[in-house]
Amino acid sequence: MAHQPGLGLRSETAVQLWQLLNFLPPRRLRGFLVLLLVASFVGLIDVVFLGLLARLVGTLSGAKLPNSLPQIWVFGGGRADQAIWVASILIALVWLSNGLRFLLASMQAFLSAQIWSDYGNRIYANILYQPLEYFQGQKTSNLLGRLNLILNQISDRIVLPLLTFLSSIISAGVLTVGIVFVIGSSALLVFGALFGAYALLSALVTPRLRLASKQKIRLSVNINKVIMESIASARDLQLYGAESYFLEKFSDIGARGKRYDRLARLLPEIPRFVIEPAGITILLAVCLFPALADGGRESLQQSVPTIAALVFAALKLSTPLQAIFRSVNRFRGGLPEISDALLLLALPPQRMLQSQARVPSRAGVMPRNSIKLDKVWYRYPHAEDWVIRGIDLVVPVGSRVALVGRTGGGKTTAAHLLLGLYQPQQGCISLDGIPLEESELSAWQGCCAMVPQQIMLLDASIRENVAFGIDPNSIRDNAVWEALESAQLSEFVSELPYGLYTMIGENGLRLSGGQRQRLALARAFYKKADVLVLDEATSALDNKTESEVMDALELIARRCTTIVIAHRLSTIKNCDRIYEFEGGVVKAYGNYQQLQERSSSFRELVSRANG
Repeated sequence: MAHQPGLGLRSETAVQLWQLLNFLPPRRLRGFLVLLLVASFVGLIDVVFLGLLARLVGTLSGAKLPNSLPQIWVFGGGRADQAIWVASILIALVWLSNGLRFLLASMQAFLSAQIWSDYGNRIYANILYQPLEYFQGQKTSNLLGRLNLILNQISDRIVLPLLTFLSSIISAGVLTVGIVFVIGSSALLVFGALFGAYALLSALVTPRLRLASKQKIRLSVNINKVIMESIASARDLQLYGAESYFLEKFSDIGARGKRYDRLARLLPEIPRFVIEPAGITILLAVCLFPALADGGRESLQQSVPTIAALVFAALKLSTPLQAIFRSVNRFRGGLPEISDALLLLALPPQRMLQSQARVPSRAGVMPRNSIKLDKVWYRYPHAEDWVIRGIDLVVPVGSRVALVGRTGGGKTTAAHLLLGLYQPQQGCISLDGIPLEESELSAWQGCCAMVPQQIMLLDASIRENVAFGIDPNSIRDNAVWEALESAQLSEFVSELPYGLYTMIGENGLRLSGGQRQRLALARAFYKKADVLVLDEATSALDNKTESEVMDALELIARRCTTIVIAHRLSTIKNCDRIYEFEGGVVKAYGNYQQLQERSSSFRELVSRANG
């Protein structure tokens, strides 16, 4: 498949298409072959049908009929016998042909759906196997936001048009070769003219269709952007009275988009409206006018079967030719998505999963004495500035450690490094003095939990949110209630009409900020993690609730190591060790009292807090 001249594509596109098909499992490629086989049968039946139709028309018109099938008696019998038998066979062939066409359409739809699943499952698995850094790049965010669009475009504008193109080209090719073989040079002339007209129209229409499709997609993206911006800004929209601004913007983009949409729908229909009358004109010019020019009744009578067969053949051919034209243009419309799809399909897994056999158990990697960042340097992918600069940080197992400092100092990044979510460019994470190996990373993360500043909740029940990522049939309700109790949320949940089964809406829309934060805490408690990171995890709680949650954490801290990132002094006061960050380095560390003595900036923080 080095090139596809029928598609008029560059070799680069053909190579990309070949690469795309290579990601399919062998059973899908076998499905392609079966599809082509059925398409060839459709073309073959059409050839037989047209030959018999010519015979029937000749029989009824009184033309001389050579006994081309002498072994079948009815074709050598009387005209009445021939007409009856040929008509009966034609009826059977019509039903068989349309049955096969329905089968062909069903196979195309089935194969397209299966291929969407093949690509979708592979891409989604590849994405989930990536490290956290992969999801935080701007280019990646845009790509992931378009993931479903890419898959649908590949299915609707690459795979399905390709299936349609191949099956149509096979059935049209078999029909053309068969008719030319049966009828001769006149058929070759007619069909050559038809194909030439299609090629000419394609060359004229395609650039305009491509432009209309591009503009349609661009304006569709813009209109979605307007909708999302207006919904996300609903509060400001009402306070500023900006409804008319967004309405006008929506109306203007929508009107322009529909103009291009109208063109994108109309242009593919042009060949059908031009080719049908052109085909009849060519047919009459090639077959009928020469017979009329001879002036003899017999000559005219003899041309009737040929004209009938060619007219019907032209009508039969118009359907696959139109399908070929449509599929080529739809295919071209999907070409921009091939590169992105190949990028995602070829994405190599970057980490092992906790469920994989080669990954050790949680107990096998959990340290007994310390977790350490050892001379660690880190910067984000494609960034020049270091976020973490050669820090040494020790977290004794079973202790509570706080990370404090100004925003942007590197606290959250250091926590991500401790959890193995980021990989340092220099230095290492060590457990009990032994560097953490890549094969142990998933097991180590299985020991950890984190409650971040930006909480993401599922559009599901409270029960499923607490037992995150666990099959609903495997959730232990007693453990869910224990986790909710520790997060000071059990009383609220017990008063809800549906209790644990209450749906919380998209990202916890039906909960207050404090309730969402406590639900995220309950999720971490349910996991019974050995290491718990709280990144401003109590910032949305009032003082009383924060005190209750911290009391619960005191109990939990007896069986887990806690790392707290916080600005509230009440949260860090009882920590065993506090690290103060500034500019990506550890400026000072010690317990609360020691840090006041060692760091002027920490003393200033305490002074401001005490007012």
